[in-house]
This record gives sequence, structure tokens and C-alpha cells, in this order.
Amino acid sequence: MQVYTYLGDSLFMSTRRDYGGAREIVLPLKEQFEADPQAPAFLNAIMSMAEGDSVTVLEPIAEELREQMPEGFKTIPAVRYEAVLVDIVSPEELQIREAEAQKMREASIARGAAVAAEVQTAIGAYKAGTLGKKLQKTASGLEYIIIEQGTGATIKLGDEINTHYYGALTADGKMFDNSFDRGEPAPFPVGQLIPGFNEGMQLLNRGGKAILFIPPALGYGEAGAGDVIPPNADLVFYIEMGL
Repeated sequence: MQVYTYLGDSLFMSTRRDYGGAREIVLPLKEQFEADPQAPAFLNAIMSMAEGDSVTVLEPIAEELREQMPEGFKTIPAVRYEAVLVDIVSPEELQIREAEAQKMREASIARGAAVAAEVQTAIGAYKAGTLGKKLQKTASGLEYIIIEQGTGATIKLGDEINTHYYGALTADGKMFDNSFDRGEPAPFPVGQLIPGFNEGMQLLNRGGKAILFIPPALGYGEAGAGDVIPPNADLVFYIEMGL
């Protein structure tokens, strides 16, 4: 199901924007639902939908919840849901899909180990100056290695792309974040990340892979990022663009 949640005219949550596409909603048994007089209006609407149906639901906001909402939203009387039912699956089919998804997550984690080794090798060669012509540089100072250009569409600002990535510090090779351990790529909007990542994505086509060497000016600069990325840190990212 694809769901867009609005507070007034502001988009608060979108399964497409925040989760990369439709999300599964497990519905209660009909007997359980009919026995619950306080079932939410949104759930009530879903229970009467068929595949391909769309619906708009206004769910009144309880007074005690309204007090907890951010300033500017406290006077909104209801949450607005706009939803499209993409697919209906049986409990048996859901089990099969979940088993397949688990296999994909396990494969992703295993791939992450191989990517980590590839990144560490690239860092060593980068520091030793032995990458030769494989290492390219843009006018901004971003250095990169194209592993695969990709055969899909050109990537441009504003695109949202499911991206596998592995980030490490150039100084010691310490990994600070990666998508492989989570078992799935992250939906990244091109243009809303650190400058070096934004630029690196646009060097590829969909399906492409690269290693980016990002200087501080194109990364997190003097501020760093919490306790994970120190100030003025050089970064290395392996990136893999979805189709």
C-alpha cells in the first residue's frame, strides 16, 4: 500500500519518499476487526478496499495527542491519509515473500563484507598513490573510481534512487555507516546529501558503481558529524545505484 499522510497541507509521511515504495500493512482477521468498536477510520477504509482502489480518509486527532504536536499544527482537527491499495496477499503468500526478503537481506550482509574489503584495498592504494589512471578528479576536488558506469538512465538532480553505500574514514578506514548491514538500499534524493555524494551520484548512470574520495569541503567540513565523523575528515564512499 502507498500512503501519504498530511497534517494540514504539509506532507508529514510518504511511503514512497520515506520507505522507497509501497509498504505492507498486516490487517487483523475480519472477526477481530468487527469486534473492535474503536478501530481507526483509516483501518476501516482499508478493510473495504480492493486492489487498485484509492481512498482519502480524515482521522480526527484526539485532544491529548494534539497537545503533543509541533507548533503550527495544534489547531489541525484531523490527519488526512491518501492511500492506494497496490496489492493484496494471503498470509501464505506473505510468508513466502518474507522468506525471500530474509534471503535478500542475508545476501546483502554477505555482500557488505566483500565491499568492505574492496574499500579497504582502494584506501590503501589511494594513500600509496598507486591507483594510476583509474583515479579521476572533478573541478570541485572530488576524486573517484568508476567501477561500472551503469547502463540505465542518466542520474540528475531531483531524482530519488535506491542506493547501496559503504562509508569509511580515509584516515584509518573505519566504517561509519553502510546500507548492506541493513539488508536493503536506501532511497536517496539526489541534491539533498553532502556535496561530494550528490556530485558522485551524477557521474553515474542507473545501475552504476563507484568509489568516491570526498575531501572535507565536499563532506561534513569543520563541523564533522556527531561522534562518528571528526572535523575536517576525508571520506570514502562505495556507491551502487539502483535501476
